[in-house]
Amino acid sequence: MSAEIMTLNNTSKKIGVLMGGVSEERPVSLNSGRAMAAALVRQGYDVVSIDVDRNLAQTLINTPIDVAVLALHGPLGEDGTVQGLLEIMGIPYTSPGVTASAVCMDKPMAKRLFRDGGIKTPAWITLEIDNSTSLNQALAACDALPAPWFVKPCGSGSSVGVTRVEDRGMLQSALESAAEVSSHVLVEQEVRGAELACAVLSGEVLPLIEIRPKDGIYDYENKYTAGRTDYLIPPPDMSQSTIQAASDAALAAYKVTGCRGLSRVDVLVDADDQPWVLEVNTIPGMTETSLVPKAAAAAGMGFDDLVERILQSAALG
Repeated sequence: MSAEIMTLNNTSKKIGVLMGGVSEERPVSLNSGRAMAAALVRQGYDVVSIDVDRNLAQTLINTPIDVAVLALHGPLGEDGTVQGLLEIMGIPYTSPGVTASAVCMDKPMAKRLFRDGGIKTPAWITLEIDNSTSLNQALAACDALPAPWFVKPCGSGSSVGVTRVEDRGMLQSALESAAEVSSHVLVEQEVRGAELACAVLSGEVLPLIEIRPKDGIYDYENKYTAGRTDYLIPPPDMSQSTIQAASDAALAAYKVTGCRGLSRVDVLVDADDQPWVLEVNTIPGMTETSLVPKAAAAAGMGFDDLVERILQSAALG
């Protein structure tokens, strides 16, 4: 069920931009939501900004909206829970649906779908860490996977709690850091290569961005601090055939997880020009340092036009 926004006068529908939320990623979500709301206002839409908390259902009863634009990041926002509430209330929304949102937030589940779909993804193990005994068991389990590793919370985004681990001596602190975000932890074998952001908008892959942090890995600080990372469009050291292979892998991951509307697929390209899919982000950031607006600009699409295209993708089911 498409929301069919653009067949109507811009002022004839109430657009709710849902932002904030209760996850670790609340500050980024607020920045994304404010930017998107401002873009829609500039285009003449009737917009209300909604700071999401656990009383969202009552808020939507008190402040009725016709369409929801989701700028939520992390658990209880990007994981299918809010999408399910909007389905029940009959409010079309942007972002992938309930199942795709839940699957992509659960990194190991998404990686199983990549693997079963013939899409390369780095080797991994999953761990449950909720006490000192399980931490010791996790340390032992990691011996089965050659270092170096990336340690990540399974159900988070924005690189929160992510650590690159070169040897076992660094492992315990990395596992503890990830477990502070989620007891469900992913340990992923490092694949060395160029890191790409592949934005997919309604089935169309936008120009790819190579991400080169000036220092260290592409962590939270390098991601959200202006000037800490170089973004190269197109990737300067890749052939067109390699770029196409990475685009194809990103689109395959988007499709195999059941995404619709806007998503961003994170891909590595190794020394043999082979793409490896890391994860799919179903509600990518829309801040001034975010990747999707950069990709859209490279395709000749301004920020306001991008936000309107996202709005047009709103649907139920």
